[in-house]
Amino acid sequence: MDSTDKENKDLRRSLHLLADKVERNEAVLHSFFEIELRLLSCSNLAELLDLILIDFKQHFQLAAVNLILFDPENAARCLLEDYTPPEPGHSLRFVTNQRLLKSLFPSAKLRIGELSPQLKSIAFPSNPYVSSSALLPLIRHNCLIGSLHLGSNDSARYSEHFDYDYIGHLASVISVCFENCINQQNLKRLSIIDMLTKVNNRRSFDQEIIRELSRASRNKTPLSCLFIDLDYFKLVNDNFGHQIGDKVLRSVGLLLKQSLRKTDFVARYGGEEFAILLPNCDEEKAIEIGNQLRNKILHMVIHNNDNEPFRISASIGVTSCRYGSFAFDNLDAQAHALLKAADDAVYQAKEKGRNRIEYRSLPEMKPELFSHANRDLRSV
Repeated sequence: MDSTDKENKDLRRSLHLLADKVERNEAVLHSFFEIELRLLSCSNLAELLDLILIDFKQHFQLAAVNLILFDPENAARCLLEDYTPPEPGHSLRFVTNQRLLKSLFPSAKLRIGELSPQLKSIAFPSNPYVSSSALLPLIRHNCLIGSLHLGSNDSARYSEHFDYDYIGHLASVISVCFENCINQQNLKRLSIIDMLTKVNNRRSFDQEIIRELSRASRNKTPLSCLFIDLDYFKLVNDNFGHQIGDKVLRSVGLLLKQSLRKTDFVARYGGEEFAILLPNCDEEKAIEIGNQLRNKILHMVIHNNDNEPFRISASIGVTSCRYGSFAFDNLDAQAHALLKAADDAVYQAKEKGRNRIEYRSLPEMKPELFSHANRDLRSV
């Protein structure tokens, strides 16, 4: 083989290797572009966390993916009450100050390669066998808001001798996504949550009752409604002040949230009145639940400004509808009938001495009465 043939062969080999490298780089970039689109499409914080902590690990074939978030005011944690990370206490951690984050990123730059034992224990507390890693600072508006840790058992996976600009770009996208998800969910919460009691507000209840009636109609299951009115609540405000009155409302709201199923829906419907929807619950079970709630409220001890204990009672109205009582297709009219029956039952409980529960069945409504009921609903 002459020198020209050898040079041509070496050139073809070099071109082949270069083409392979370009193809691999394109595959990597395509993979990151696909992940970036999925990140930007996340609509809530739990969905975003699942993508980062679970899908990242599988998609990038990593040994560990851990995340630390700066959450000084519990803004993120309030949105994740029902969320369970893949490794509780390890894969997702929250900090209220930046001391830990700044120990990981003294210069707020990406950290690549093998970690010291001390840093490894911070970044990967449940996986000491990580051989190489990429620690991504999450920065938003020049503030360090978190740290994402990608760990591999391959010591050559992440090396300080290579360029990882695409990972740095990914960190910027993730930071934006965290801010967007938290802001969107908080705006949504403001529109449906009563800020004093932290339960749903009347607007969200009026929307939910239509959804639950529709679901009950499709599934042919019962739906019950409870109205809870706190007895002599005006005297609490008059005798102890509105701050103690607010304390009572917050306490009752918390008690109701903790006492009900996840499928139940509780809302503050008026000043001292709460409304509850109990899906797939007939009148007998609804009365039993109402009595349990009445007893819990009665035995709840509250302290006034002088630290003196007092109690409060509640009157509860209950109504229920079964599939057979859906005499018409107008869900607005059905909701109106359900709410009116529960409200009438509350007044009956008040008239009979308070601190009691009363049941009021739905009136038999004929189809021709629907238009009238619907006019009443719109006028409320």
